[in-house]
Amino acid sequence: MKEDVFNNVLEKVSETTDVNVESILRSNKEECVDARYIAIAVLSERLSDRQISEVSGWSIQLVSKAKNAFRERCKFRWGLKESYKEISYLCAM
Repeated sequence: MKEDVFNNVLEKVSETTDVNVESILRSNKEECVDARYIAIAVLSERLSDRQISEVSGWSIQLVSKAKNAFRERCKFRWGLKESYKEISYLCAM
């Protein structure tokens, strides 16, 4: 179940942001970090920080930091909030 949710969210983030899944998971390029933060924000609506960490391989600290910093990041990244809304809607279907 957790893995299905995780894979679905990553697929939707990848499709919407045009960032491949492997880059979302590992790259530190700005667009990849933005995509990762979106994924974590959407995942946090469905899974705990620990569950996200378990299925993603990201540390709990990274998950927590990304989740807590997402709103602030949206203020400075045009389109980030809109992408999040679109992906959140797609994942809810």
